[in-house]
Order: sequence, then structure tokens, then C-alpha cells
Amino acid sequence: MGDMGRSAGLRTIFSFFLGLMLTVFVGIGVYTFHPPPKQFDNQIRDLEHREQGIRSSGPSSELSGEDRDQLREISSQRRDLADAAAEARKPWGISTSIILIMFSTAALVVSLVRADQLLVISNGLLLGGVFTMLYGVGWVVATDTSITRFLVMTVALVITVGLGYARFVHRVTTSSLASGSAIPTVEGLEDVELRVCDLEKRMNGAANALGKKSDE
Repeated sequence: MGDMGRSAGLRTIFSFFLGLMLTVFVGIGVYTFHPPPKQFDNQIRDLEHREQGIRSSGPSSELSGEDRDQLREISSQRRDLADAAAEARKPWGISTSIILIMFSTAALVVSLVRADQLLVISNGLLLGGVFTMLYGVGWVVATDTSITRFLVMTVALVITVGLGYARFVHRVTTSSLASGSAIPTVEGLEDVELRVCDLEKRMNGAANALGKKSDE
């Protein structure tokens, strides 16, 4: 019993670890080949360098009026660039979310293949698909507030419910029907019993007939 419990615990740990590794792998891959927009990074960096150069020239109390005006202008420009960068990241966040949901769907579908024979791998892929789905949904929730977020959430919910039904409901029902077909029904047992009784009557009749002939 101890070995069986230890083996089951190791299988659970491996499945969980495989799910995490799959999620990290997909996340890094998507971020590598589909990086966020960076067209405003250089401008923001230049403004920060200008601000540091002005502030390093002396204490804040000793800054001239021209330097203070430049700092206010730099601060305003940096806010505008930050807003523009946030707007540019919204389409990227939506596309990233869709890509992650596609990969999570693929992982969930693969987890259905030979789930009974490869239980540990199947469970790991299932967990990885669920974690990746949550990761993708998190991206669209964080970067967008329009109807697109609702559509992406709807697609993710439909995929999750559909694959969950295929994994936990349809497969169990099919296996139950397959095992149940091998068990005789009550009507079948009654029919067999009637045939056995009829066969016994015929055998008794034949035995009686043979007994009478032997007496004669």
C-alpha cells in the first residue's frame, strides 16, 4: 500500500510539473516570436536621459526656471508616450491572448488522445492546457476592456466546456455502455431460463420413453 501511494503521489507531482513546464514553454515561445511593440521605448528612454541630465546638474532648489520648464515638458511628453504605448499594446495583448488560447486548445485536444494508456502524460497536458488558457485569458483581461474581451472569454469558455465534456462525460458514458453491453439483461436471462427448462422437459421425456422400452 505504501508503494502504491508513493507511486500515485509521484504521478500527480509529475503531471503538475509537466503542466507548468508546458505553460512556461508556450508563454516564452509566444513572447519570443510575437514580442510586444517597442516603437515608443527609445523615445521614453531619451526623455528619461534628458531628465536625469537636468536633475544631475544641481539640487532641485538651485534649478533655474528654464530647467523647471524643461522638466515639466519632459514629464508631459513622457505621459503622452506612455499612453500611446499602452494603446499600442492593446491589439498585441488581444492577439497574444488568442494565440495562447489556440495553444491551450491544442494541448487539451492532445490530452484526449490515448488518455487511458498514457494517463500521466495526458493529465500533464490537460493541466498545461488549463494553465495556458488562464494565462491567455489574463492577457486579454489586463489589456482590453471592449467587447473583444467578452468574445475571447466566450470562446475560451466554450472550448473548456466542450473539451471537458469530451474528456470526463462522453468518454465515461461510452465506456459504461461498452461494459454494459457485455452484461446480459434481465429479459435475456429469462429467455435463457425458459430454454433451459424446455430442454430439461425434453430430456426427461426422452428418458421416460427409453425406460418404458427397456421394461418391455
